[in-house]
This record gives sequence, structure tokens and C-alpha cells, in this order.
Amino acid sequence: MSNRFKKAVIDDVLTRSIDDVLEVNLLDLFESAMKTVASTLVREAKFDISELTSAKERGCEGFTLLVSRVRADSRNEWCGEFQRGDQRLDVIGHLE
Repeated sequence: MSNRFKKAVIDDVLTRSIDDVLEVNLLDLFESAMKTVASTLVREAKFDISELTSAKERGCEGFTLLVSRVRADSRNEWCGEFQRGDQRLDVIGHLE
């Protein structure tokens, strides 16, 4: 099955200066980025979230996202790091 159709699972989240609504929006963007990157051989990708169409309407402009593939327990996990000034969200997820 293609990674684009697998279910994204968030395993852990750590936030700093992020409200609940913004956290949900960033996690949605992470899930989409994780599925996109997982379908390639890329181990790390950096995105300027402002370039995504839905970023402005979700209040996510100005964030950068670094997505990295790590291997844990015989499966691929993905680490995401969102950063905008003093705001930060770190997330770990996988596809199943």
C-alpha cells in the first residue's frame, strides 16, 4: 500500500508557546508532510510552511518544518520540528 494512503499516527508531542488550536493545525500539516516525504527515499526535508496554500488560513505562516526519518523497533518513525521565533513544536509519528 502506498504511504499516501496509510494512517498517520502521532506518538509524542512537545510544545513551547503553542496554543491548542495552532497545535492541531501544525499536527495536520506534519501528517501531510510525513506522508509526502515517506513516499520518497528522502531521509530529511525542510519546508517553509508559508509556501503551503492552507498555512495562512490555519495561522501557521512563518513556521519552518524539518522532517527526519529515523528507524526504531524495525519501523520508520518521523520526527518533525516546527519553529517560529520562540514558538516550537516537536512531534514524533509513524505510518501504519
